[in-house]
Amino acid sequence: MSLQRYVKQLRPRNESYIPHITRIQSLLTEATMSVGQLEKRDNIKVLQDLIDNQKPVETEDYGSTTIAWVDNKYKIAYESGDLKKAFPRSTPVFITPKGKKLKISDITKADYFGGGKGSGGGSSGTTAAESAQCVYCKAIWNNPKTDFNMKELQVAFSEVEVNATWDMIENLSDDWVTSSQASARALYRALNKRKYTWHRGSDWVGALEGYYNNSGDVYFGNINKWTPADVWAIDHQQLSKYDFTGGVGLPYLNELLLRAYVARDIIGISLKKTSRAKFSQQNFRKPFKEPKFTKTSLGKRDFFSSKDGYIFGANGLQIQFRTFPAFQGEIIGGKAKHGKLSGDTGPNGPIGKVMTAAGANPIPRRKDIEGIIKKDIDKFMQMFHKEYQQSGEKNMSLEEFTKNLKGKNSNWLESKYLVTLMFNELKGKEQKFLGLAYRYAKSESKESAVHLKVY
Repeated sequence: MSLQRYVKQLRPRNESYIPHITRIQSLLTEATMSVGQLEKRDNIKVLQDLIDNQKPVETEDYGSTTIAWVDNKYKIAYESGDLKKAFPRSTPVFITPKGKKLKISDITKADYFGGGKGSGGGSSGTTAAESAQCVYCKAIWNNPKTDFNMKELQVAFSEVEVNATWDMIENLSDDWVTSSQASARALYRALNKRKYTWHRGSDWVGALEGYYNNSGDVYFGNINKWTPADVWAIDHQQLSKYDFTGGVGLPYLNELLLRAYVARDIIGISLKKTSRAKFSQQNFRKPFKEPKFTKTSLGKRDFFSSKDGYIFGANGLQIQFRTFPAFQGEIIGGKAKHGKLSGDTGPNGPIGKVMTAAGANPIPRRKDIEGIIKKDIDKFMQMFHKEYQQSGEKNMSLEEFTKNLKGKNSNWLESKYLVTLMFNELKGKEQKFLGLAYRYAKSESKESAVHLKVY
């Protein structure tokens, strides 16, 4: 007779027992990202930040890698909040630099997506980190000798105007706790003579965004390029001195914010994760140091070996232009990256706008070039060959040029054509373009608002 049923009686299973295989499957599911996981905490913005700033994500099969959207339609759906269209079931929507295509479930649920509270775990999304900075600042303003204990932080939380929950502040990841404390102490040393209310995602911030949206701005098209301020320190006793409804246009808003900044009544603050906070005043009195243009290149090896092109500046500065898969320029200086400019929408995109401001004809939309390639490849090759010849590269017949491009996919052709056309249009205007592009990407253009950078 089997002893199994007697063993079961001696060791009865708890009603909450979950079979091992089920438990493992559940853990595997929870360990990777999904639409449901994106909707938790601030993961939508976290993923957006990872893609926009080309920060590596952890994947199941390919390790740590940067990702981009396979098709612009998924990007548009994601940014509009339609996650069902952004992530069709079992459909790869991302691509790695090595051409590997990924589904959302191929991305590991790493600590930056709100995992356990370790060195990088806990709440670490944009809303959590920026709102927490307001809370930590208020805590030290309340008690300069604070040790940032939970009781004092909870009191401070009730006195700030932020759009994070207390749970997000309480469970802030350790790296952001360190950064928040360091930045709060540094800001208190610099600004402790004033009584401030701290804002992130508040009604006041929403109103400022409304003033920007009604300013008629067509240059930036994005409030974050006009002012990258993440949090705001506001002396509400002085706020009535500044009439934001009394004028229209960025010059009016810039002048108002500059006066308020000088008086230390309203201070926009841009945050970077840090363990030892330093300050830099942006768009305030100190003259902008113009980068010096040196040369352009349509391929570091040769024209046909890569789909990119470069504008180089002094001291290691360079802008790499290519599709990824959207057309964009990434500014790199020395060991640091200084931001990106998108060019997918042609004249209406940042690259197109900066080209126009530099006195050049803007590039067309990438989709328009893609359409020509699909409908009439011979016409496209003639267009491309004309730009190639004009670029000053090796003289080559249309037949030989076409032969060299054999096997190149549409994305490669779009990228190289747009770079070549762009550099042709910019001839003689590279210095002006480089200066404008650099300032645009770093939110330091003449049209940008004053702000304090903490890093």
